[in-house]
Amino acid sequence: MSGLIAPHRPQPSLLARLRQGMSLRRLALLSLALNLFLAAMLVGTTRKPAPPPYRPMPDRFVEHVAAGMSDADAARLRAIFEPLRPRYDALTEDYREEGQRVRSLLQAEPVDFDSLNAAIAAARAKRRLIGELTEQTVLLVLPDLSPAGRLRMVGGWGTAGTPDTPKK
Repeated sequence: MSGLIAPHRPQPSLLARLRQGMSLRRLALLSLALNLFLAAMLVGTTRKPAPPPYRPMPDRFVEHVAAGMSDADAARLRAIFEPLRPRYDALTEDYREEGQRVRSLLQAEPVDFDSLNAAIAAARAKRRLIGELTEQTVLLVLPDLSPAGRLRMVGGWGTAGTPDTPKK
């Protein structure tokens, strides 16, 4: 039986097999592909998009609503909100401070849940004050708006179709 077994030929090493199968052209293409991949990864990790510009309240609200109004109604809306900007800025800063207080209480070890609940309630109260000021301001401007502007302002029926309404 020993005569039936084929003599064992030594297998070439992995490096030797790669050298035989790889031509210089294949190595150049592989190197180019790898370099392009690494360059794309580098560009993708270093180029982060800039955050959108900060727009304080009431600017976000006013511009969102004014986008669907006539020019006259949008000007009235902007005019009534502009004198209130310092009040909005103060309330927004208070709200941010309360939010930071909540975050710092959450990071403390151990968490004082009574203080955390009080801080959350204070932040909620500041947010509620911003909402109430916005509601009062909207109620002040409503009589000066056109019927279509009032409808857009309160979010009533037909306000979703504002792009097809012509601006005057």
